[in-house]
This record gives sequence, C-alpha cells and structure tokens, in this order.
Amino acid sequence: IHYAVVAGVDSVEHGFYLDEDDLALMKKQGTFLSPTLTAGRTIVVHGKDVVPEFSYRKMCAVVDDFYNHVGHAIKEGVKLAMGTDAGTYFNRFSDTPNELVELVRAGATNYQALRAGGLGSAELLKVDQEYGSLEVGKYADFLVLRENPLENVAAVGQKDKQVYQHGLRKF
Repeated sequence: IHYAVVAGVDSVEHGFYLDEDDLALMKKQGTFLSPTLTAGRTIVVHGKDVVPEFSYRKMCAVVDDFYNHVGHAIKEGVKLAMGTDAGTYFNRFSDTPNELVELVRAGATNYQALRAGGLGSAELLKVDQEYGSLEVGKYADFLVLRENPLENVAAVGQKDKQVYQHGLRKF
C-alpha cells in the first residue's frame, strides 16, 4: 500500500493495515479508499469448509483489524469510494448494498457510506461532472425507497425499490 500511495495511485482497494503515514499521504493527495469490507465479512460468515482453509483462517484472524483500519481512515477524512469485489466468493452483484452497511459498521456515517457509493465513486472514476449526485445537467440516476437511507442505510437494499437511470424508470 505504501509504495502505491507514494507512486500516486488514484485508489487503494481493501486498505488492510493502513498506517498513519499512508493515511496522511492519502488525505493530502486525495487518494481514495475503496474498502470492499463485504469481501472480508462474507468469507468469515460463509467461508468455513467452502474457501481454502488457509484463506478462511487468514480472514478470520484479520477481519477485526481490517474494520479498525478502515474506521481509522474514515475518521482521518480519507476519501471513500465503494467497492465490493462482487463476483468473488459469496459476493453477488445483487448484494452490493450490503457494502453500505459494512461501511457504517466500520465507522462511517450513513451519509458518508451513501456518498462513497455515489459521488465518491463517481469522483474516483472521474465521471462526477455527469454522475454521482442529483444536480442540473447531470444524469438523473437514483432510487425511490420506502425508508430514508440517511436514517437506515440498509434501506438501499429494499428488494422492490424503484430504479431510475438517466431519469427513466428501469424497474
């Protein structure tokens, strides 16, 4: 991680064992952290006797540190983007909203988690002039939910939500 941040990467995925110097440099340079907490959590919860034993034991041993280091990055003000490693063990694309819940578990506010999934990710991908927030001149991609995700971030996982892409209802 250290050498990648020094080299000026745009983002760090996972963020295991970020140290104080790396966090300070990430904040100074505007380097994003995309924690993918779901990837680690699901291995611990569902991986016994499914993933290779060494992978399962390794994740069980480090998952708490993972959350603590991500929480520290959040407290230090490192920019967040959202990733999940969807498509890997136990990480279905349809479970992507779970990453918001895990970000909150690590110490993000509901707003910070939602921003990571929207504008933060758009900024990282350098498409924030067109996507990531509801503003005049941007594509209107949004969800209609029964609950306010600022009060309950898990609301984004609502199964029958209305999805709008470019202002048109998709489902």
